[in-house]
Amino acid sequence: MPARDRRASTIDLTADLSDLSPQGAREFLAAALEANANRPEAIVNIQRQLELTIGGSSKGILYLSGERSAQEGMNPLESVLSTRAPLTLANARRLMDVSALLGWGRLEMSLFDPEHGRLVLTVSNSPLARAYGSSKKPVCHFLTGWIAGLGRNLLEREVLCEETACAAQGHGRCEFELRPLSPL
Repeated sequence: MPARDRRASTIDLTADLSDLSPQGAREFLAAALEANANRPEAIVNIQRQLELTIGGSSKGILYLSGERSAQEGMNPLESVLSTRAPLTLANARRLMDVSALLGWGRLEMSLFDPEHGRLVLTVSNSPLARAYGSSKKPVCHFLTGWIAGLGRNLLEREVLCEETACAAQGHGRCEFELRPLSPL
């Protein structure tokens, strides 16, 4: 399938996204979507090879890769807006909805405490946990880093994200807790 030309969209991409009509929302989403070679199975294959080759350090590499991806292009809102919009709570929720449509699981906030720099997200149907299979430890390292990048922008401070429960461990969903690296 050929890539869509984002400039061909007929909607005003600088408008408030909550004001879009249903048709405008479909056009916005279509303009934001593009073929994505970052399939979860490919990431899991890379993860398994890294685990065999370098062991526990693979977790950090995948975390940093996910964090960088959040900063450099996995944000469909940023990719279609002419300027970098601040990541508000409303835009973060839209981004989480878009990530579900792209097959990255359903993200939900269960705690948002910007004053203390804390955020807890859950992911139902994590494609990384599903592709990895059964594990004694959490396995969604790339997603953990991506959520850290999202959290850093949303909380406007440096954070560390930890996957505290993983579907690969038999839990019903994955859970991610973000904490500030330093007090305000």
